[in-house]
Amino acid sequence: MSDQKKRIALLLPVRQSTALVFDSPHSGRDYPSDFRFSCDMKDLRMAEDMYVDELFAHVTDQGAPLLKALFPRSYIDPNRPLAANDNDNKKPVLRGLFRRVCSGINQTPIYDESTLPTKDEKRRRIKTCYKEYHENLSDILKKTKHRFEKAIHINCHSMPSTYGDGAKNRYDFILGNRDGRTSSPELIDFIKKTLEDMGYKVGVNIPGYRGAEIIRRHSDPNGNIQSVQLEINRGLYMDERSFKKTENFNKLKRDLRTLTQKLSETATTIEHPSPHRKCRKDADVIPPHNRPKPDFKKP
Repeated sequence: MSDQKKRIALLLPVRQSTALVFDSPHSGRDYPSDFRFSCDMKDLRMAEDMYVDELFAHVTDQGAPLLKALFPRSYIDPNRPLAANDNDNKKPVLRGLFRRVCSGINQTPIYDESTLPTKDEKRRRIKTCYKEYHENLSDILKKTKHRFEKAIHINCHSMPSTYGDGAKNRYDFILGNRDGRTSSPELIDFIKKTLEDMGYKVGVNIPGYRGAEIIRRHSDPNGNIQSVQLEINRGLYMDERSFKKTENFNKLKRDLRTLTQKLSETATTIEHPSPHRKCRKDADVIPPHNRPKPDFKKP
């Protein structure tokens, strides 16, 4: 990816006919020419939420916008707060803006001592990728709220089917609203029931998947902007070793089309949190390095 290439893509419907807004921040696979990683590309690609943008590409046909990052999350992660910018290049960090290992499963270092990004390179990534992503998402949410008097934001991700310690992911989908901070329970319940009616196992606010910076920053439930993080088990649609789509990919895509259509039809009637039931603020959110590991033993 040259410096002149776009960092993000905002896909707009011919006419926006719904209060829904979708984004896919981790499906980017356009690796910049100044990304001097020292690991194998296959290891690096394990950080991607592979094919998530394809799974939700249909939403523009249903009248909803879709924002997606074209840059990879291993280059800079738009789903982390700027405060996570670690100025100590020697400290191994997975959850910060500039991750140092490929993934939670694959702990292969991304950089060696000679390829670590400089402070100037970090600033450039923040300006051209991170800030551009957040500014575009903020803009489309504000426009959607202005037009429909509300916005329902679905933040789309994928998660591994098996974790580094060998634990199996017991869920097909995990929904997160930061323990009630970013959306009403009615919205979460509607998505959960719709997926369960299709036969999927759905978790809600499972540790490690409660929601991160994007829904924290852009949600305003008491101001009629609700955000939900939606995680899809990669085992449902791809071979995680070969990166190839499985036969179930198209079925999952059809089911997601059904979900988003039903969500669109119901968006006008889903209540935002009552002004008397204020959503909690994030002052008490547990820092990333202190969060417990995901608990997949409980249904």
